[in-house]
Amino acid sequence: MGIIGAALSAGLLLWSLQADAVVVNTAVKRTFDLTRHIVRQVDDISFRDDDASVATYTVAIPFDFHERLSHMSAKTDKNAVCEVVQGEKTSHTQLFHVQLPSPVLKGADGSIKVTAYFTRILTPLPASIKQSEDQLVVFHAPHVLPSPYATVTQTTRIKLPSTHIERHSTVDPVSVKGSVVTYGPYTAVPGGAPPSSANELITVHFQHNEPFLTMTSLVKEVDVSMWGRVSTEEVVDVEHTGAALVGGFSRFEYSEHDAVSASFRSFVAVLPKHAVNVYYRDQIGNITTSALSVLSNGHTELVLEARYPLFGGWKTQYYLGYSEPTASVLVHANDRFRLEGHLSTCVEHAAVDDLTLKVILPQGATNVQVTAPWLHVEITHTTRRQSFLDAGRPVVILKKTNVVPAHNDVPLTVSFDYPGHYYVYREPALVVGACFGLFVVYMALTRLLNQARQSQTKQD
Repeated sequence: MGIIGAALSAGLLLWSLQADAVVVNTAVKRTFDLTRHIVRQVDDISFRDDDASVATYTVAIPFDFHERLSHMSAKTDKNAVCEVVQGEKTSHTQLFHVQLPSPVLKGADGSIKVTAYFTRILTPLPASIKQSEDQLVVFHAPHVLPSPYATVTQTTRIKLPSTHIERHSTVDPVSVKGSVVTYGPYTAVPGGAPPSSANELITVHFQHNEPFLTMTSLVKEVDVSMWGRVSTEEVVDVEHTGAALVGGFSRFEYSEHDAVSASFRSFVAVLPKHAVNVYYRDQIGNITTSALSVLSNGHTELVLEARYPLFGGWKTQYYLGYSEPTASVLVHANDRFRLEGHLSTCVEHAAVDDLTLKVILPQGATNVQVTAPWLHVEITHTTRRQSFLDAGRPVVILKKTNVVPAHNDVPLTVSFDYPGHYYVYREPALVVGACFGLFVVYMALTRLLNQARQSQTKQD
């Protein structure tokens, strides 16, 4: 009777919504991927409107999630990318409008996949642990997808990094299979505000020993030279943002339990295909405990190993740099050049709290334009950097908070005009001209001095 009743209620809801002629979610499959400290939410949504075509679909994010929202993207079932525009606020949610590439016709079924990334929404519980203890975290979320539209049926899957689950809420129906907790299906879900009752929240308390690698500060400089090299350097402050370590650190105990410890010591950076002159150092000097190899796709993998393991609350700083041939990253047509690159770090699975990107352009670059397809990016390109024998180079500065690796999926583009290749030889010509001028002056002074000496000799 339970299944029959659920089917009847879903059918009645669909019939009533069709009578009211509004958008209805016919099926929602929501997945939370908690295997990393950056939480990924994927919503597969099927919808329909029996009265009008649908050109824009509205997504709702609860305020507590929106505060930690880092990146959002949407695609159709045909893998076409949709534009996501931040909209108005309701009493409980922030709305985002997904612009569909082509409207879904009246009465036809539409489908989109919305992917969102969140940082710092996994709370360590307990907040501090000993060196040999496992790290436990807790996750909370509404048990149904907040949506302005009513939903006929939906399920929620939570993927965990391990099968060690301390406890989970029982908003029936719920099932556990290995490291996956499934809630639902729930039927006849009305649209509106998300549930606020603790009894209607998903709560999962589980073991999570994966690295909580957070860059509290990242200053990335890209130096564009027309002499054949584009140099990149990252100055990074790293912190383990998991459960804080209490008690003393034991090297002997670490050697026994490092494989299952919540700490981490190494992390991986994937460099561009043509990266050369790679260096990795800190304030002390070069760090030689790193390994460089070439992947099957041609990219260069650099395994970075810190001088000491990082436990919860521990920090370190390092410098990572490399160079690329200008021809591999700089595209030009006539006097217009375009530089494409990544916004964030090349280190995998790293969240960045505060990012500053500086793109140093060649002297003489004008008409600078920046394309940054992300929300809340502060862009300024009025700064100039002074260096030897030039009048200052334009510097594009971008600042963004709460950055995740997904921001690298769409390249950052900086385009500018450059007055021909002959301009490259301006500084060498100045140096040669200055040396030649000094040589001429020296010759003239020497000849005058010799003539003065000869005149003095004749007088004597």
